[in-house]
Amino acid sequence: MDGTELLVVDSLQGLVRAAPVAPQALQPVATPLSVPGILARLAEWQADFVGGQSAATVRAVRADWSQYIAWCEGTGQAPLPASIEQLEAFLRNAIVRGRKRSTINRYLYTVGLVHAAAGLPNPVKDARWPVKWKKLIRELGKRGGNKRKQAGQLVSTDIARILGTLGDSPRDLRDAAMLLLASDTLLRESELVRVEVEHLAYTPATDKWSVDVPFSKTNQAGEKDDFRHVEAGTRAAIQRWQDAAGITTGVLFRPIGGRVRAAVLEARAKGRPDPVLPLGAQEVARIFRRRAVAAGLDHGFTISGHSTRVGSANDLINNGYTTAQIQDAGNWKSAEMVQLYTRRSQAGANAMADMRGRQKAKTPD
Repeated sequence: MDGTELLVVDSLQGLVRAAPVAPQALQPVATPLSVPGILARLAEWQADFVGGQSAATVRAVRADWSQYIAWCEGTGQAPLPASIEQLEAFLRNAIVRGRKRSTINRYLYTVGLVHAAAGLPNPVKDARWPVKWKKLIRELGKRGGNKRKQAGQLVSTDIARILGTLGDSPRDLRDAAMLLLASDTLLRESELVRVEVEHLAYTPATDKWSVDVPFSKTNQAGEKDDFRHVEAGTRAAIQRWQDAAGITTGVLFRPIGGRVRAAVLEARAKGRPDPVLPLGAQEVARIFRRRAVAAGLDHGFTISGHSTRVGSANDLINNGYTTAQIQDAGNWKSAEMVQLYTRRSQAGANAMADMRGRQKAKTPD
């Protein structure tokens, strides 16, 4: 399995203790349904979904659907169609097991998504569901599951501190280039690992470097131009890494040492040259965290692959830039995530903070 299969149909057909589709789904309707018809419809949707979504989205939906399937198997419930009571019981079980709000939201989305694709009554659209949902959210809040956990931030001073611990080894040069580029561009880790040498460009008229981001979370079809600023010092760090690794074209950030990947083993078995593979997004998170801990940052263990994105957003807000400007710099769809990432910094810029500052200024020494 290469991680792109959704496996909705296979999971339904593989059930042992539960029927894949409950009898009530077969009751007379305007267009009579059958189990083979439902599975055929899902198979067609599944192929379209995989072809139109990113691999990360497919993996996430498959993982969440697998959780629902496992619960149905364990309780002897038919996954399709689910009543609102069944959906409530599934989500309550997840809450009891300590799942957070973001995970519960994903479960809800995925179950509704598959029901809609199957052409079956969607419990999420039932008029009675909003009341049950509010009850679940309240229960989740009592367990502390509604509070969103945010990645630790890597602001510019943190980046400088980490860079001060790095030397001239290829691994150090690669990690320095990654940290600087991620900080300049606010790229997500999944976007950072897709940067190629050809995406970097110099504009003589402005004497500035930029990187073209052809695909991103908010631009999966590559329909919109997305250019991010790259500091000259960052470009120089990238060039040092390129020189050390002999990279002149293609993927910029590549693994160094470690286990041989399956794709490489397959190519060698077929007598083909080793493919050029990028770092995985999860590897970026581990690298950033390891470097932060090694540099002695107090919050080093909270660092993730998004930490440079969070840090740069806070650098911008602390230097007077607006939420709209930050949203544009990081290519966010809405201002909500920008506000979430910068809420601690903005606490010092609200009306009360301003008033206290004015009062202090008027107080005689």
